[in-house]
Amino acid sequence: MALISPEGLNQYWEQFAVTGFPNGVSLGGIPTLGVNYSLTSAQLLALQTTAVQLVAAPTTTLLGNIIPPAGYAYYPKRLMAEYMYNTTAYTIANANNAFQIEYTGQTTALVSMLVTGLVDQTASTLAVNEPVTPGTKIALTAAANLGLEIKLTGTTPALTLGNGMVHIRLEYNIIPLF
Repeated sequence: MALISPEGLNQYWEQFAVTGFPNGVSLGGIPTLGVNYSLTSAQLLALQTTAVQLVAAPTTTLLGNIIPPAGYAYYPKRLMAEYMYNTTAYTIANANNAFQIEYTGQTTALVSMLVTGLVDQTASTLAVNEPVTPGTKIALTAAANLGLEIKLTGTTPALTLGNGMVHIRLEYNIIPLF
C-alpha cells in the first residue's frame, strides 16, 4: 500500500478549501462539503437562460493512490434557499418554475425546489429541499468530474419584476469513482 506524504494530502484537500462550510468533514470515508452562494437580482432574472456555477469540477490530477482512475462525482444532499425580500417580490410565470441543481452542462435534476412561495413573497423566506428521487440513474459520463450549477427551469419567462436576492446553501458529498 502506497503512503501519501502530508504535502500530497494537503494538495488533495486544498481543492475543497473555498467552500463556506467547515471543510474536511468525513462520514464513512466520504467527504461532506458545502457551498454558499448569493444570487443577485440580475442573476435571478437571467437564471433561466444563464446557469450559475456553484461548484467547480473536482481536481483529477493523480496524487499517489488517492484519486481513483475514473475521478469523482458530486452527490448533492440538501439545498437551502433564503430569499431576502427588498422592495418588490418576483412575479412567477407558472407554478412549475423551480431552482434546479444539475451537473455542469447537463440537464438531469439532482435537487429541485419550486420558487412559488419563496421569491414571490413580500417577506424574507427560507426553503429547504432534499435530493430528487433516490435511486435516480445517471450515466457516468454525465456525472464524472463535472461541477454543479444552478438553473431556473419551467415556463418562460420565469421571474420578472423582483429585486430581492437569494442565498443558496448546497451540501454535497464527493464520491470516488472506480
